[in-house]
Amino acid sequence: MNHRNSVILLLLFSILSSYGQFQVVDASRLQVMPGLHFIPDVEGKVLISDAVYEQLERHETGEVPTVYPLWPLSRAGAVEEGGAWGNCDNDPDLEIIYAAGNKVYVFNSNGSLVSGWPRTLDYPTDGAPAFGDIDGDGYGEIVVTTHQPATFAVGSIYAFEINGTDVQGFPVSTVGGALRTPVLADLDGDGALEIIVTIRKHPEGFIHVYRGNGTMFPGWPQRMDYVPGSAAAVGDITGNGVPEVVAQSYFGLHAFTAEGVLMPGFPYYPGTNRVFSYSTPVLADINQNGLREIICGDHALDSGNGAIHIVRTDGTAFPGWPKFTGAWVYGPPSVGDINGDGLLDIAVGDQMISTTPQNKVYAWTATTGNPLPGFPITGVWAVNSQIMLADLDGDGMIELMFDDNTSIGKYQGYNHDGTPMEGWPLYLNGSTFYISPMIFDVKLDGIMDISGAGYDQATDNTYLYLWNAHVPMNKDLAILPILQYNTRHNGVYGDYLMVGTPEIQSDSQDTWTIYPNPASTRLYVKRTNPGMHKNTGTKWHINVFSASGEQVYQNIIPEESTSSVVPTSTLPPGVYWLEIRSDRTSAYVKKFIVLHP
Repeated sequence: MNHRNSVILLLLFSILSSYGQFQVVDASRLQVMPGLHFIPDVEGKVLISDAVYEQLERHETGEVPTVYPLWPLSRAGAVEEGGAWGNCDNDPDLEIIYAAGNKVYVFNSNGSLVSGWPRTLDYPTDGAPAFGDIDGDGYGEIVVTTHQPATFAVGSIYAFEINGTDVQGFPVSTVGGALRTPVLADLDGDGALEIIVTIRKHPEGFIHVYRGNGTMFPGWPQRMDYVPGSAAAVGDITGNGVPEVVAQSYFGLHAFTAEGVLMPGFPYYPGTNRVFSYSTPVLADINQNGLREIICGDHALDSGNGAIHIVRTDGTAFPGWPKFTGAWVYGPPSVGDINGDGLLDIAVGDQMISTTPQNKVYAWTATTGNPLPGFPITGVWAVNSQIMLADLDGDGMIELMFDDNTSIGKYQGYNHDGTPMEGWPLYLNGSTFYISPMIFDVKLDGIMDISGAGYDQATDNTYLYLWNAHVPMNKDLAILPILQYNTRHNGVYGDYLMVGTPEIQSDSQDTWTIYPNPASTRLYVKRTNPGMHKNTGTKWHINVFSASGEQVYQNIIPEESTSSVVPTSTLPPGVYWLEIRSDRTSAYVKKFIVLHP
């Protein structure tokens, strides 16, 4: 019997000893609970505790997530940081994108491969794929980066069309290798997203920015003071409507304008013997003054603790911060209103190699730095990834989902008050170490789905999972559903637009038209089959996003409304996305263009 099975059997024995009550069930019933290892008797019976039996019943009644048929999928190589999703074929639902080893895969929800995939890379990937429109055509492309293992001497940046063909101008070879996940953001407002990567060429560190045709963006690359410590975050932190590029070296936090000019007050240094590794920054307006702050984690080389910093636009520390953790911080911080009090909170886990669960998950109110009730969560294994924030059980509150640094593969689930979720964790084959899950609606049927992966180091295989969560997809509470907030991984809190999302119809079958397109001074929005939501109390939310994901307009109209007007005269020329959704589900997503005479 191997060590993994021994550990699981010991855990089951512990449960039996604790509860003293048991059930005898057919072994076939336990197939809905991945991660449990057992040996049935000669008649196919197994002995389980009442606690496991209750969990089994919740699985069978759909009260907790269950694995979709034909999943998990096994693929060679490791998944790093997680995956992405996008509309990658001609059907209306979404596809699931993962890079494992030196291949990129695009799967349908039934586990089959989309035509044209997989694609083979020169080296293994170091981060998650990014999905976004890098050429301004309204359709998403898939971007991944590689580097030569161990040395980082060379690497490549790949960009693929959704049919698996190379985007013209790619792959791009780099001297030095890209670290972690690429970021997509529109730096010049032309409707096409640029590719932002951090490059390690020891002892040097650089930030590279590429256009969607593979050429270098003007003003870049820029050198940092040492090797990069993380991927970049890209968003407007000055309030001028133009994104800035924020990234860490091992020693300091750097912020550059879109033109590649280092901003006054930067680099920001976290303190003596304090350094940055892997905790990619997050950008959020903590105090609601119209300027986003930079939130990131560090670790100490002497004391062994970690810290979360909030850094203002001028490179100074936010009052009352940093806040310290017991061990090193590697994961990007998670920003959102966790407890529903209207104030932004910050959550993060710390990590230390240990044979016992030594680590914690912390959560503070951002403006005050006070711990949230129930936090820190104690007795967890090392947390290396970003904590996902979403309503995972349909109770109208946010839950926390995060990885687990053990060979017993699982994703942990905790309520907003720090208590464990019923029916969790989710078990899977392989360790979830450094693999962020994804929370989305893959079939666009209004039901939440969860995807994640476990890596088995002994066999060098990754097991890819897709769960049906059996609860409605609450988009408003899915505030951190994927690494760094969106499929472009730009790290901007509140930027949830997934560029390339297809036109979506709500469950009410309402349809909408927009005109003129291109628009100059105004865009007319018309509902073509009014009355479908009569007496339901539904309101329509009309949102407009720039191609970089910035929300530039919002309005709410009553359920009986059949038309609305979006003013566009003050919008800069370029590509925009209109989203119309009801209180219950997305209804319509459409690209339009603003042109002025």
